[in-house]
Amino acid sequence: MNILSIITTAVLSIMTVYCLYLVHREKKKITCMSGMMIAMVVAMMAGLLSGYLIGLYSGDMFLSSGASMIIGFFIGFLAGQPIGLMAILDGALAGLMSGLMGAMLGVMLQFENPFIMLAILLGLYIIIMGLVILFVLVETNKKFSLDTQAISPFAIASAGVVTVSLFLFMYGSDYVKLPGDDAYAQNSASITQEEIDVSNEQTPKIQMKVTEQGYSPNVITVKKGVPVELIVDNPLENSCLSTFTMPEFNINNVNLKVGTTNLSFTPNKTGEYTFSCGMGMFKGTVIVK
Repeated sequence: MNILSIITTAVLSIMTVYCLYLVHREKKKITCMSGMMIAMVVAMMAGLLSGYLIGLYSGDMFLSSGASMIIGFFIGFLAGQPIGLMAILDGALAGLMSGLMGAMLGVMLQFENPFIMLAILLGLYIIIMGLVILFVLVETNKKFSLDTQAISPFAIASAGVVTVSLFLFMYGSDYVKLPGDDAYAQNSASITQEEIDVSNEQTPKIQMKVTEQGYSPNVITVKKGVPVELIVDNPLENSCLSTFTMPEFNINNVNLKVGTTNLSFTPNKTGEYTFSCGMGMFKGTVIVK
C-alpha cells in the first residue's frame, strides 16, 4: 500500500466519522429533508471511495462489491438513524449503489498509474464532504452563515472546464485502459501461444510468467490424475492479470502477489479447460490427456 492509499484511508475514516458525529450531536436541529440529504451524500461518497480503494487492491469484483456495499449501507444507516426512517432508507440505498459503482471502477478501470483516479476521487471526496460539514454547521449554528450567491458562477464554470480538460487529457494520453477498447483488443490479438507439455512427468512443476500480454506459457498439457504444481511469477502490481482463476480445478480468483505464488491442482477429467485473469480478458488452456 503506497502513501496515497494510506492518506486516502485516513481522510476517509476521519471525515466520515466526523460527519456522523455532527449529525448525531445536532440531530434535534436538523430537519427531516436536510437529514435525508446529509445521509445520502455521506453514504454515497464513503461507499464510492472505499469501493474504489478495495477494488483497486483486491482485483476481485465479488469481494470488493460486497465489502464496499456493506460499508456504504452501514454508513448510510448510521447517518440517517438520528433523523428518521426516511433518512435511513435514503442513506442506506445510496451507500449500496455507490459502493457497487466504486468497486466496479476499482476493478475494471486499468490505469498505467491507477492512483491517478484515486487522487481525483479523494479530491472530490474532500470537497463534497467539506460542503456537508459546512452545511450541518450552517443549519444548526447561528454563528455560521454562507451566502452561496457570493460564489462567482465564472469560478464554478472554470473549475468544470479544468476538470473536463483533465479527463480528456487522461483519455487522449492513454493513461486509462478500458476493457474491450482497441488497446486491449490489439493486445489479445497479438498474444502468441506458448506451449508446455508435462504429461510424461511424474511430479510436474510448471514455471509460469505473468506479462502485460498475458500468461506464459498459456497452453499446458498435463496427464489426468497427476497433481500439477504451478509456480507463478508475477512482477505486475494492481493489474487485472494479478487475479488468476481456473474454476474447473477449484482455483477461483486467487490474488497473485508481486513475486512468486505457488498453486496446485489435480486434473481429474480429460478435455480442454480455460484459465484466465479475474475479468476473463487474458486466457490460457489446460489440455488434460
